[in-house]
Amino acid sequence: MLEGYSGKIKDILLNYNIDIGDIIEVITEYGSYKGRLMPRYEIYEPNYLTLKLPNGYNIGIRFSENVKIRLLNKKEPEQTLKKEEIQEQKNKIIISYIATGGTIMSRIDYKTGAVKPSFHLEDLTDLIPDAISYTNIRMIELMKILSEDINSEHWKKISQTIYNEIKTGSKGIIITHGTDTMGYTAAALSFSLRNLPHPVILVGAQRSLDRPSSDAALNLYSAHHFAIKSEYSGVFVLMHGDISDEYCVVHKGTRVRKMHTSRRDAFKTINSKIVARIHRGEIQYEDVSELLKRDDSREISLMDNFENKVFLLKTFASMPAEMSDIITYLTDKGYKGILFEGTGLGHVPHSIIDAIKYATDKGVMVAISSQCLYGRINMHVYETGRLLIKSGALGCEDMLPETALVKMMWVLGNYRDLEVAKKVFLTNIAGEISERLEYME
Repeated sequence: MLEGYSGKIKDILLNYNIDIGDIIEVITEYGSYKGRLMPRYEIYEPNYLTLKLPNGYNIGIRFSENVKIRLLNKKEPEQTLKKEEIQEQKNKIIISYIATGGTIMSRIDYKTGAVKPSFHLEDLTDLIPDAISYTNIRMIELMKILSEDINSEHWKKISQTIYNEIKTGSKGIIITHGTDTMGYTAAALSFSLRNLPHPVILVGAQRSLDRPSSDAALNLYSAHHFAIKSEYSGVFVLMHGDISDEYCVVHKGTRVRKMHTSRRDAFKTINSKIVARIHRGEIQYEDVSELLKRDDSREISLMDNFENKVFLLKTFASMPAEMSDIITYLTDKGYKGILFEGTGLGHVPHSIIDAIKYATDKGVMVAISSQCLYGRINMHVYETGRLLIKSGALGCEDMLPETALVKMMWVLGNYRDLEVAKKVFLTNIAGEISERLEYME
């Protein structure tokens, strides 16, 4: 199809029976380059072609009269497995890939230059043929959306799919997910999937698969390796650990936050230590103190209800008194929970405390987290905090605001008794609350 190619360069590719996905060699005055022919932008200058190198990087090569192009291998067609190959597949460890979308499952629209959901799981696993050769891969394209559109119904759908995969023999789950709300989904799965016998790993990319310097290949390879070799079960996020392709980092699903809009090492563990680094295929564990050992005999259970009538409000300087009206409105509209991103140790303006009291008297769970990502809520220090406690508000300990929001949705979705729900909210379920915080630079 030669998407994006035109003119003389397209004529040459057609003459040599070269199409998108074929392995070719391009010989220039600066050297020889071998790789897979990729589509390219139609809207840009037409006189170059795009190659995906074996290391996963894309390069653009300007075409001229002196450039030679040679076909090395045609893209392999789909093949039917022979009986002996089918038996061999059955003997391999089963790893399930669940695609939800996001940048890692997107590609550039070569007409507009915009990134949109497009790729299939096979396009990803093609990046790591050596890693997947000793596993039996189950591929499930569950959804194809960008992460800003993820909601609690998607969390439930993903949870149920993971549950079914593990119940039918999968020994590890890899979820491809958009990075912007990956922390929310990781927290949701951490609460909804109880007694996991094997690891569940969310993995994404800051740059789409067909872009130069995409981080997809290393992230995916490391996730696959961790799914097979990890000694521990649980829900994890795995992404680049630095801006180069040196290593990846494994984060607890309830402690991770995206801290940069575009860097490859955007994800950081907050108020805890990372689980592990993966460098050249070697797992270097850092903190596994709260993790369960991997155990095939452990029986997974599912608690996948989430209450949608939960609201997040942010405290800010010069907050108008009308904020009280918003709290009252949410209460009267039947909202079950309100989470505040408060200041410092967990404070809100005095002007809205009466409205919070109104909400809690009506049976609304109100909790206070902090805009300070590091540290712990302590509402016993200042008068404001003590008034909040008296009004019925709960402190979120050292939970991230995103994790606290998801946990509030989860407890209210699974526990009908409000006092029980409050107690569970303040109980460490999946490593989201620490008994004490260590000083970490």
